[in-house]
Amino acid sequence: MKKKLLLLATSACVLTALVPPSVVFGSSQLSQRQSGTTQIAQGATAFPVNEILRKLKGKTQVPIFIPSRIPVPQKMYYPTTAQANSYSISIEYKRDCGGTTVCTFGSIQGQKGGEFTTKLEGVTKTLKNVKLAGGVKGVFHNGCGAYCTATLEWKTQGFMYTVAIKNGRESDLILIGNSAIQAGKR
Repeated sequence: MKKKLLLLATSACVLTALVPPSVVFGSSQLSQRQSGTTQIAQGATAFPVNEILRKLKGKTQVPIFIPSRIPVPQKMYYPTTAQANSYSISIEYKRDCGGTTVCTFGSIQGQKGGEFTTKLEGVTKTLKNVKLAGGVKGVFHNGCGAYCTATLEWKTQGFMYTVAIKNGRESDLILIGNSAIQAGKR
């Protein structure tokens, strides 16, 4: 019995690490981007910019960069927190998720200062520099522990911005990051 439970738990962890949320949640159709090698999920959902800005404006001194669209085909929930030197927007599948792993898609954060992620021994699967919209330099990191989290970071005028997606794809993170950069300070 213990061996069966261990096998089941191991299979679930491996599946979680290998299958991106876009496949699990119904966006299995993919399209090619300009380079022909990077794929992004179709069916991007509009990001509730005005609703989120109402929650952040006046509560943080960090310039707010948020995307217009995110690559998920369904309604999401966006709890936010703001402090003078930072803000955070959770992206969750269900209302009142509270940031738990099972119902969190990812997050978008901005903070004063900060350092780019470096290789973490035993965790980092991918770490590379990427070029974003407007020639902005970013760092893509994919690391796995209990589950995999992909992050995209970039800096602008002394502020660090991070987009994170559980089991995320580089192309989806770049899509979100470019959307935020192209939209400009809000």
